[in-house]
Amino acid sequence: MTFLVLNRRRILTDLLTWFAPDELAVFTARSAVRDGEDELLRSRVRHLEVVDDYESQAADERIGELAKELEISAVLLTAEIDVLRAARLREELDLPGQRLASATAYRDKHVMKRCAAAAGVPVAAMRPLAHADDLVAFVAEQGFPVVVKRIAGAAAMGMHELRSQEALTELISSWPDGLPPEPLLAERWVEGDLFHVDGVMRSGEVLLSWPSRYLHTQWASASRSLHEVAGMLAEADPLFFRLRQRTSEVVAALPPAPEELAFHAEFFHTPDDEIVLCEIACRPGGGEIVSMFEHAFGVNLYEAALKGQAGRYHEISARSSPRRHGWGWLPRRRGVLAELPQSAPFPSVCWYTATGEVGASYEAPRSMADIIARMVFTVDGDDVVPELRALDEWWERSVRWS
Repeated sequence: MTFLVLNRRRILTDLLTWFAPDELAVFTARSAVRDGEDELLRSRVRHLEVVDDYESQAADERIGELAKELEISAVLLTAEIDVLRAARLREELDLPGQRLASATAYRDKHVMKRCAAAAGVPVAAMRPLAHADDLVAFVAEQGFPVVVKRIAGAAAMGMHELRSQEALTELISSWPDGLPPEPLLAERWVEGDLFHVDGVMRSGEVLLSWPSRYLHTQWASASRSLHEVAGMLAEADPLFFRLRQRTSEVVAALPPAPEELAFHAEFFHTPDDEIVLCEIACRPGGGEIVSMFEHAFGVNLYEAALKGQAGRYHEISARSSPRRHGWGWLPRRRGVLAELPQSAPFPSVCWYTATGEVGASYEAPRSMADIIARMVFTVDGDDVVPELRALDEWWERSVRWS
C-alpha cells in the first residue's frame, strides 16, 4: 500500500509518526521543508520529491506521473491548492476518496453557495463575472457596497471592497478589454460579526465541530492590518448551537465525500440575527486553528484529515469535553518595526512566538500569512469577546512602528 501525500504544510516529520514510512510517497513544496527534513525523509519514505513550483501545471503533471509510477492506493492532502488536483487524479485512476463534484463545491464559491441556497441556507446575493459589464450590472441591481473576490480564493486574498463609483471604475479599468484576470465573483456586502466553525465531516454529516468568534473580520485584518484574533465559544453562548446547526445544514447541502475530511467554515452573524454563509473549505483551517484545536480536543486536524483520507480515522480520539482555546496572528504593517514583545504577560497564553525583526522595514501585508507574531491561549468566560479584546489591546499597546 502506498499513499501519495501532497504537502505544503510543515508537517513532514509528523508524517513519520502518523504512518509507516515505507507506505509514504511525499510530493512537497520546498517552503514546507525545514532544515534537514528532506534528508531524513528521503532515507525513510518510499519516495520524496521537493519542488519550488508547487502550484504550477508542471507540478500537476508530475503528480500524475508519480501516481502511476508508484501505483498509489490513495492520494492525501491538507491544503486548499490540492483539493481539485487530487479529485481529478482520483477520478482518472479510480482511486478512493472525494471526487470532482464534491471538490468543486468546496472550492468554487459560486457552486458552493448555489448548493447552500438551494437547501435554504442564507447567502449573499452574488454573480460570477465574465466581463466588466457583469459587475456594472450587479452594482446597478444591488447598490454599494459590493465585494469582488476570487471564486476559488481563500483568506481574503485578491478581494476588493467597492463602496463608490470611483472604486468600481478603478477596478474595471485595470481589466484589459473588460475581462477579469481570473475567475471572480461579485457579492453583496454582508454586515456582521464573523465566526469560524472547524471539525471533521463524512458523507454529508458533521462528526466533530466547534464554533469560534473572530474579533475582526478577515477582510478587516487583511485590508487594515488589524490583528487576527479568535476564540472558541462557550456552549452557553446564544450562537453556539445555531452555528453548529447551520454548519450541518451546509455540509448536508454540498455533494458529499465518502471519507472523513477536516473542514473550516465561516459565517456572518448579521445585525438582524441571521447566520449567513461566508464560505466552507474541506481542509483544516489556517492561522493557528490546527494548534488551537489540538490544545482543545487532543486532535491534530492535519492528522485527522490525512488518516480519514487513508481510511484510518478510527485511530483518532477526541476529548468529549474540550478545554476552550483561542489563537492570534499579528500582521506586519508598512514601516519600521520599532518594538515587539518577546513574551506575552498573560497566564492564559499557552505559547507565544515573535517572528518579526525589530529595526527591520516592512511592507503592508499581502496575505494573512504576513505576520510578526502568533500565539495560542485559553479562554473560559461565557462571553469570549472581552478576552479577545484584552489580548488585542495589549498587542496594540506593545507593538510600535515608525
